[in-house]
Amino acid sequence: MSMTKRAITGALTLSFGTLWVVLIIFGISATNTSPTHNSSHVKFLPDFGASPAARITKSPALEKNIIGTLDIPSAQIFALPITRGVDKSTLDTGMAGAYPWSGPGQHGVFGIAAHRIGAGGPFRYLDQVNVGDRLTVETTSKKFTYRVISTTIVSPTDTSVLTGPKDDSRIVLITCTPLKTFELRIVVTAELITDAK
Repeated sequence: MSMTKRAITGALTLSFGTLWVVLIIFGISATNTSPTHNSSHVKFLPDFGASPAARITKSPALEKNIIGTLDIPSAQIFALPITRGVDKSTLDTGMAGAYPWSGPGQHGVFGIAAHRIGAGGPFRYLDQVNVGDRLTVETTSKKFTYRVISTTIVSPTDTSVLTGPKDDSRIVLITCTPLKTFELRIVVTAELITDAK
């Protein structure tokens, strides 16, 4: 091999190696949105508690980290703020909380949870959503429209609802049911409409 070919091969190897390291460090590898990544790190769907917060708990830190807003007309949801986190303290803010591995319009599953009662009950009417309904997530730079492809009720241990085709962009909305016991989870799944009109 000539000196020029060795230099080019070496430079390309170094460039690809550096790029790979950067992707790993910043968590942007392809496994970040793979179907197994989503459910493998989650043992239970969000715990909405036996007695949800009666009112909204303010969190200035979370309010500064709004991802976007959610609109679901069929569930009477308009401009609901979305932040990161699906723990009880995040959900008690009255905002929708998102799992960390994806975001609106990205490949993979963008999982969002919110209270059905308590803390303002933002997902109170999620059970009114039907297959074919549309919902939108609006960020500071873009509006994403999704079409509902399924609605189901599952146990809190059924984390398979957080999986989906790696090359698809889906949103999964989760809340509790029935209203008296909160034992199960309503799950609404929608896929991104790339040519929304």
